[in-house]
Amino acid sequence: MTNLVGRHLEEMADMRSTRKRRVVLLTSVVASCLFFFYAVVHFNNQSYQFGLLNIACVVAITINGLYLIKYPTNNHCDLILSGVLLFQGVVLLLYGETVASRLLWIYPILAAVVFLNDFKIGVIFSTSFCLIVGLAMLLPHTIALPPSFSVGRFLISLFALCLICNTSAYYYSKVVNYIQSLYQEGIEDLAYMDQLTGLANRWSFENWAAEKLIEKSNSSQITALVFLDIDDFKSINDTYGHDVGDRVLQHFASRLKNNIRNKDRKTDKHDYSIARFAGDEFVLLLYDVRTRKDLDAILERICGLFEQSYQSSQRINRLTVSVGAALFPNDATNLPELTRCADKAMYAAKHAGKNQYQYYHGEALNPLHEVNENSDSKVTPFIRN
Repeated sequence: MTNLVGRHLEEMADMRSTRKRRVVLLTSVVASCLFFFYAVVHFNNQSYQFGLLNIACVVAITINGLYLIKYPTNNHCDLILSGVLLFQGVVLLLYGETVASRLLWIYPILAAVVFLNDFKIGVIFSTSFCLIVGLAMLLPHTIALPPSFSVGRFLISLFALCLICNTSAYYYSKVVNYIQSLYQEGIEDLAYMDQLTGLANRWSFENWAAEKLIEKSNSSQITALVFLDIDDFKSINDTYGHDVGDRVLQHFASRLKNNIRNKDRKTDKHDYSIARFAGDEFVLLLYDVRTRKDLDAILERICGLFEQSYQSSQRINRLTVSVGAALFPNDATNLPELTRCADKAMYAAKHAGKNQYQYYHGEALNPLHEVNENSDSKVTPFIRN
């Protein structure tokens, strides 16, 4: 399951990098062709220094593209290509009098820089480039401009293009992040949650609980692992079928989620403290319990969660549970041993008459632990058709 989750999340993460890689390669091909063309033009006009400069840019872009093809996970090829394009833009701006309509190439260079990079980097590069262009044009005698050229209109259109491209990049980034977050949540539910009950599954509980026990190893408050088992659940499956048994498990899980805290007090986020362990067995990790009396009250409440009649067409009158608890670190210092102790305590509760809870080490049941046989909470046989 973990391999499945990792593979699918990796595929979703590749979605953006694949798109970026294709944009970088396409831009590299177009830019190389244009720079090579202008290199030939410069050589024909005997502007050898600009011709060599364009050839150098073609070589740099080609090597960068080949490196990206060989190492697709490289994350710096977009920055290198952006640097070459911005360098060419500055050269055209300051020294490109021999290139006809050279200022028009500023627009595609700006757009390419925005879409080649992640949103934040694109904003930094494009805004900086626009400011350099603006300063160069506003400062007197910095660059040679045609007599009829309108600096104001050019700068307004340039900044408008910058704004439009960055806005588009922002919303694209936002949509991709949202899709990835939704997909990740779905994959996490598939990997970490029990699909029948909606509780944590055994794997996610054990991974979470092992870390939580380390965190609580020096805590002055009580940490307890609690094992729950529905009494006579096999009889329900055998008598009414597995569909009814599944609905009983869902009802059981819903009652647990709604009545037992499963949020971290510090972060107020749901944790994996309630889990379906296997079949009709459930497990809880109770932590930050102040006193033993509070823990008794919680266990007593769990035993009473299912006293009301379970409404179904099969008229199952009552669900009861046997509960076993083991204390950390008194009974065990690691999760596997703690689980074994809680499991033994749960079976001790079953052998003692069911519908009750017991602690590990066979502590004598006091009136708080045991359900009085004469009370309304005693085990009631299932009414069968």
